[in-house]
Amino acid sequence: MDVGIGLPATIPGAQGSVILDWAAKADEGPFSSLSVLDRLVYPNYEPMVVLAAAGAVTSRVRLMTSILLAPLRSGAMLAKQAASVDAISGGRLSLGLGIGGRPDDFVAGETDITTRGRRFDEQLATMKRIWAGEPYNDEVGGIGPPPGCRGGPELLIGAVSPRALARVARWGDGFIAGGGGPDAARASYDSVLEQWDELGREGRPRFVSAAYFALGDDAGDRISS
Repeated sequence: MDVGIGLPATIPGAQGSVILDWAAKADEGPFSSLSVLDRLVYPNYEPMVVLAAAGAVTSRVRLMTSILLAPLRSGAMLAKQAASVDAISGGRLSLGLGIGGRPDDFVAGETDITTRGRRFDEQLATMKRIWAGEPYNDEVGGIGPPPGCRGGPELLIGAVSPRALARVARWGDGFIAGGGGPDAARASYDSVLEQWDELGREGRPRFVSAAYFALGDDAGDRISS
């Protein structure tokens, strides 16, 4: 089992120098990855920008979004951003994606929250096509740069509902769980495995689980606020 660590880029007031020092220290070991969360209506740093910066001060550790809210972004632009980070970092990006569910993020993102699932499906198809070097469509050419890994960065999908879990088997390289407890995560992963086999995909999907901690004398108060 590999153990990663989150970057403090979602902590309000965190200085850029602290984030980069954190990344550099994590790269020394023993952590396997550096992850960052995503919100729009919140004083966090933008995840892809953070990972690009972290990639510049690291050489070993993987760079992960856990997760990025894909429907808030253009599919083509997200494909370009992800390919750029993956290429610059030498193929170290693990792109964790989900649809989100906080209405204020979608209001600020000028995106309809009720169509986010359908939009996500379209984005996944678009990104896979772009990373494969194919044209965007019949009227628009290819979008670069080529990602660091052939076929695109490692794609992890966060999901809960059966329909959402089906996306993991169809498009993803793995499943990322973030809440609901270990039993729920295991049940979701088993569902992914079943659909993975039904589609005849080789190997096994990667299983990633996220946990959150608060440290210090007032940790209980801070984690509940």
